[in-house]
Amino acid sequence: MPIVTVLMGVYNGEKYLAESIESILHQTYQNFEFLIIDDGSTDQSRQIILSYKDRDFRVRLIENDQNIGLTRSLNLGIRETHSEFIARQDADDISMPRRLEKQVEIFDRSPDVALVSSWCDLIDEDGTEFGRIHPP
Repeated sequence: MPIVTVLMGVYNGEKYLAESIESILHQTYQNFEFLIIDDGSTDQSRQIILSYKDRDFRVRLIENDQNIGLTRSLNLGIRETHSEFIARQDADDISMPRRLEKQVEIFDRSPDVALVSSWCDLIDEDGTEFGRIHPP
């Protein structure tokens, strides 16, 4: 049983989806499953997800027959999760290689912690950084 479920909801996210998936599959921390909810996409999102699912046993796909929205899709994913931790990833997010490793380390060191987040660099569609968000 994986310790972490990375949970992603996708609706017509083909533009950045492969890069987002790759950033999770190349994490230094490997004890995770990657649960992706395709929320009735009409673009190539489903095919992109299936191509990764065929190559990596950690990728699990749930397909909504119709678009029900991100919140309902994520709630469905939460119900399907059996791991200790859930890490959220959007279809246009790129995670740094040690993201999961660092986040799990925090939980291991501090059992009283219930939620962790991370800083993020904001990038435009060309990959140019235009800002940063530094939550506590």
